[in-house]
Amino acid sequence: MLTGFEALGAASAVLQVISFATDVAVACKDAYDGATTSQDDLQRYAGQMSEAVGRVHTRCEQMSNMNSKFASPKLQNITKECKDVAEKLEAEVQYVTGLQAKGNLVKSLRKAFRVSKYKKKIQALHESLSINQQVVITEITSHLCSQSDAIYFQQDESFGKLDTDVQFLIGQLAQGITDVKNLVKQEHTVTRNIIIQESGRVEVAINSHMDSQVLDLRTTTETQRKCEVFLQSLKAPRMNQRYNDVMDSEDASFNQVFATYEDMIDMYFGTSEESGYSTDDDDPEDDADTDDDSHDSEDVDSGGYEFSEAGSYLSDIGDMDGIYRSWDSFNMWLQSDDKVFYIQGKPGSGKSTLVKFILNQDQTQDLIKRWSPDAIILSHFFWKIGLEEQNSIKGLWCSLLYKRLKDQQHLILGTLQHFSHLSLHSGYHDWSIKDLQDVWTYVANLDPRHMCVFIDGLDEIRNEDGFPKLVQTIQSISRMPNTKLCVSTRPEAQIVRWLEMTDADGILLEELTKLDMHVFAKKRFDQLLPSSRFSSGFFNSLRRQLVHKAEGVFLWLYLAIRSIIDGIENEDSEDLLSKRLHELPGDLKKLYGDMWQRANAKSTVYQDTARRYFHYLLSGEYAEMVVGSRGGWTLYPLPLILQIACAERPAIQERLLTGTDIIGVTEIMRICDETSASIHTRCAGLLEVQPGESDPSAIEEHVSTTAFFKAFGTVGFIHRTAHDFLIDTEEGQAILGCESMCPFPWQTRLLKGATCMVKVLVMAWDIPCRLEEIIRQITDFVNHWRSRGLQLATEMLNVVQLLFDKHFERPDLYFGHPQRPFLRYLINHQLLDDYVVSCLEAECSPSLATTILRDGWYPGYRLRMSSRIFKALIAHGADPGEYGVISDYPQSVPFVRKATAFTDFLVSFLTSTKQDLEYYETQLLLAGENDSSTKLASETVEIALHMANTCQNLDAAVALFACYRGTGSAEVMPLKMWTKALGKPTSQASFVVYEINIQLLILCLLSKMGEYLAEGVLASPEAEDVLSKIDNPSARVRYFRRPNAKKYNLERRNASQPIFERVVTQAASLSRSDIEHLFDVDLKGHSQVLSVSLKDRTDLKTITQYIENLEVEEVCIEDAMTSLVAENVGFCTSEELGIAPTSRHVEFSRRAHGYLWDLFPLAMGRLEAEAAASGESKKKKQKVVSDTSLAATLYID
Repeated sequence: MLTGFEALGAASAVLQVISFATDVAVACKDAYDGATTSQDDLQRYAGQMSEAVGRVHTRCEQMSNMNSKFASPKLQNITKECKDVAEKLEAEVQYVTGLQAKGNLVKSLRKAFRVSKYKKKIQALHESLSINQQVVITEITSHLCSQSDAIYFQQDESFGKLDTDVQFLIGQLAQGITDVKNLVKQEHTVTRNIIIQESGRVEVAINSHMDSQVLDLRTTTETQRKCEVFLQSLKAPRMNQRYNDVMDSEDASFNQVFATYEDMIDMYFGTSEESGYSTDDDDPEDDADTDDDSHDSEDVDSGGYEFSEAGSYLSDIGDMDGIYRSWDSFNMWLQSDDKVFYIQGKPGSGKSTLVKFILNQDQTQDLIKRWSPDAIILSHFFWKIGLEEQNSIKGLWCSLLYKRLKDQQHLILGTLQHFSHLSLHSGYHDWSIKDLQDVWTYVANLDPRHMCVFIDGLDEIRNEDGFPKLVQTIQSISRMPNTKLCVSTRPEAQIVRWLEMTDADGILLEELTKLDMHVFAKKRFDQLLPSSRFSSGFFNSLRRQLVHKAEGVFLWLYLAIRSIIDGIENEDSEDLLSKRLHELPGDLKKLYGDMWQRANAKSTVYQDTARRYFHYLLSGEYAEMVVGSRGGWTLYPLPLILQIACAERPAIQERLLTGTDIIGVTEIMRICDETSASIHTRCAGLLEVQPGESDPSAIEEHVSTTAFFKAFGTVGFIHRTAHDFLIDTEEGQAILGCESMCPFPWQTRLLKGATCMVKVLVMAWDIPCRLEEIIRQITDFVNHWRSRGLQLATEMLNVVQLLFDKHFERPDLYFGHPQRPFLRYLINHQLLDDYVVSCLEAECSPSLATTILRDGWYPGYRLRMSSRIFKALIAHGADPGEYGVISDYPQSVPFVRKATAFTDFLVSFLTSTKQDLEYYETQLLLAGENDSSTKLASETVEIALHMANTCQNLDAAVALFACYRGTGSAEVMPLKMWTKALGKPTSQASFVVYEINIQLLILCLLSKMGEYLAEGVLASPEAEDVLSKIDNPSARVRYFRRPNAKKYNLERRNASQPIFERVVTQAASLSRSDIEHLFDVDLKGHSQVLSVSLKDRTDLKTITQYIENLEVEEVCIEDAMTSLVAENVGFCTSEELGIAPTSRHVEFSRRAHGYLWDLFPLAMGRLEAEAAASGESKKKKQKVVSDTSLAATLYID
């Protein structure tokens, strides 16, 4: 701690002693009253109090050692008194536990004088604690830390290193919260039942000033974890990509932005190395004096690349005055209260580079501090050709909120308390724009800091959002108090009109960058000068002509200099270089065309190669590669260099895709280097290669880091203008060729390249990949191209299938979870039915067929098995009635689906929506089915009737999980979705667990399919046989949670799990009318008149009235689920299956699925203990192996 914080730390610790002492007092009081109070609880409370006393002692010593000017004798006296109270309470604990041990506590306390004595003692302790607490708070607010002091402390660079409780105390004081009630928050109610009146035993709170709605000083590790999860949910994976891809600020040469007038004169006309106008460099006479072979004046006149500086200097003085005034207006804006400033510039003029430069300069922060000492800077970079989070309004909100809340735990906790439903957010896609806006508004009222927000690229907003919506967002941000914005944009008409309406100040960048461009060009040419045969005068002449021709477009200058350097490296003469410069088009898009012609005009082979590279980026569907490393997964967006390298080499494809051959590290690095070099030389600078981004420590130990970064390099357009050049211009379309209208050839190559890459990673490097991602690419390919892509898809599937067993060999990634069969990923894609059937015929046991059948449907998802695949599986011995585990993705959850194929099939259609049925119908139409709805219904009913006829017990029941939002319709959910919804502490939903038998499930399916069925389907002998067995369709409510039921406490996880009402007696089924109303089913007859009801599905009164006269009891959700597991109604426990996660998975579960720990603390705790034990066992085994190897080595030696 630094001086100034020590006394606050001591004061905070004293408040904690008082708080924990209250816990002890309450526990002792309850014990004296005869309540059952465990010794463990008493000892724990006393231990917490003792720890707090220890913190007081430590912090008081720190205060004394630092000789803090804030040290207070009064605070030291209070500290001593609190220690005395703590010692007395510890004596009470020892006395109570001693009586409990002897078994005579109640007997002893029956005597009235003991009760009276106890009350007096508690009364005295209460008064002492209350008085001391009031004095401490008065001392804090009056002498130790005013509101302005607190704001100042928050800005101290060491504030983030303080203990959490001290940070919170300062945060509250900074917000002006100084009254007793709002300064301290108890984590749970510990202040009731302290003073009991003899006559009425009236309960009065010992610390009535402490309520449950303010910040808790006793922040736990769980709270910190919760804050981190919430913060990370705002951070999209590619949030900072655009910023990182922009030219480094060191290369930008925007030094004049913060220059004084004198500095700018020196830059323009001085002789420093940084000046692009050095007269020493440009003086022809100096050149002549030092080099006899240099050009004389006659050559200068005729050559045209050396000329008098005088005229240029006179012109530049006028330019410099205007440039200085413009940059000075920006500097003044940073210090002022003005709301908006704009940076407008042509495409490629360096707007993004300038914004990045400004963000990275200390001068920016210094000037902002003049506006307000507590001001901070936020930024966001739009990128139109990037991903959704990079070019959308939602991405903007997430980016700004993430940066505003980073290292501000007190703001996050306040947000979570106010918006409790956000506590379950774990990723970018969990957020809605409304929630983001609401949180921003709320935080703005909590956060006293001033905000300066930089938003780069208003013109890069995606078309789906549009600029008008972006304007609304910008205005909502700028209207916030203490907030100002600097925006950059191209001069698009609607944006320019808006800027004029705002009356904002701003700059036109292309008019201000002349000096910076000179400095930039000089740096580039100076690097060539030592080894060049050209004089400095010649380079300075090139520089001046280039800057003049660039007309303020920095990207044009950058590309033109690259073209000149290419000429120098080709050993062009001065005349050829001058000619090259003269012929360079001034328009950026025309420059792209010229660069293309210079690079590839002489070779159609070169053109074809570059054309393929362009198409890989333009026509590739968004896909990703998910790679495992050291117990975790990392996502890489495609295409990657290794993928393109394989896509470009048929010989590599032949080796990898048609045989068992693999390629080694040396060859991998070679083809990656060749591909990177080819992209650089063939694409005329329109594309660039960035090395792979990954933490080296996360890469598998046996993998070469160099090779990994080469293989995982990414390819992208150098600038959005390069992308637009190819798409929007005739010349660009000519470069892409007539094939550009059909991406099939390029997607074919990319798919082959991706499959090759996966095989290399899995087989050559032994790096696990999520093969479901490459399978998804293959199925997406065949679903898009249909019969045209079928052959390639089946070939790639054959390759992936051989890798599949190796896919699950890593226990640190797949912690003993049941392996999902390879064909499971394909059975829901009808175009691949032939392939699946052929695989089944080649080798399929009844056990495998049953497992695949059980995975054929997934409640809540659009997965549907065709009738043909169903019949093939039945033919291979699949048993629809065999219970087994459903191969879900591993989630470290305590409960896993366990069902039969038949019940899973029925439940999946009960949870499907009208939109799902329309989706299936569309798929059939695409497949060429004329009467698609009738075919879908007939196939579905046919499968249902077959499984029903083989079912041994149609009275068997399954658990059905439903959520009722308000009085609207019910939503029947899969268990995983239901538990997540339950974890949201909302008062607007009711939750129900039904027990529903198979008979009713069958009727529900027939009702849903009835209106689509062909004549006579339900009149078949098979249908009549099934319907004749349906004599008692039933549904019961087993558990029910009402709206506004008990909520768990945000600050004390698991302190109060969600409470359900359990129906104790074996209640009768819901009535026929109730079932018909709740499940949209007609029970009057089993005929084709059954149809989908148009009424709302649910009415909460139906449920509440049903349980009104039943005997119920309250149970927590974990007890309810544990009870249901024993009844075999559709799920089991992870422990039952022997699924043991690793410690890494447990930690991930805490971060990403924290609601599971709220709902099922005991089950998750057992999994955590199992993970810890497994980790220790693994360490011991490794040590034994290591010791054995060492012994063997010593013996050999």
